[in-house]
Amino acid sequence: MTGSGTSVGEAPWRIVDRLNADWQEILESDGSGQGVLVSRASRGCDVTLHALLSAAQHGDAMAARTVLQSMLGRLVQMASRDRRSPVDVYVAAAWCVLARYPLRARPVRIAANLALDTLKAVRQEAYGRGGATLWLAGVELEQLVEQEAQRRELDHGVAAGLDAVSLIEAGRRLRLLDEPSGLLLETVYVRGLSGAEAARRHGSTAGSVRVRCSRALQVLADHADELAGAA
Repeated sequence: MTGSGTSVGEAPWRIVDRLNADWQEILESDGSGQGVLVSRASRGCDVTLHALLSAAQHGDAMAARTVLQSMLGRLVQMASRDRRSPVDVYVAAAWCVLARYPLRARPVRIAANLALDTLKAVRQEAYGRGGATLWLAGVELEQLVEQEAQRRELDHGVAAGLDAVSLIEAGRRLRLLDEPSGLLLETVYVRGLSGAEAARRHGSTAGSVRVRCSRALQVLADHADELAGAA
């Protein structure tokens, strides 16, 4: 990392530069092998991630570093949408999450689960259990399903994805959402109506729509693990 021109306000992002610079050194010394692994892991290949996490949890530091590098893009995106927690907090949380990820209990959708577990860990740290209710804007819903709509390599080479529709439907099946809440989330996050438009459609006010969406999305965020498995 050069560090030139970095202001004090940019300090939390230095860890990203350092990790990327470190990774470049790894690639230059170890050849393309690690690059292939991180590419597959970043695309959500469960076979690759399972092998890497298993090795990491048995003391392989390079395997753990590879998983962290594969998550870095997601961590940057999540941190850029978070007003309270900087990216270094997300990186630290991800490092802890991957070290204790339950491979036997959750062997699929590993990339999504790692991201969701990291998000939950950061929020619990920032707000505490039972703390203030968060306002989760539209981009926050995207965090719950972030990149899950992208094509991913699975054991049989079949692409699988999780989008907002699937997430809401899973919330219904798990009885996390009642029918009015599910319909409201579909209106806002699937059909893309504004708060005012959604309020008119549902005979409410924009403020009420915001509060109801916030509460519903908080419930989904609090049950991210179950949703990842059910969707």
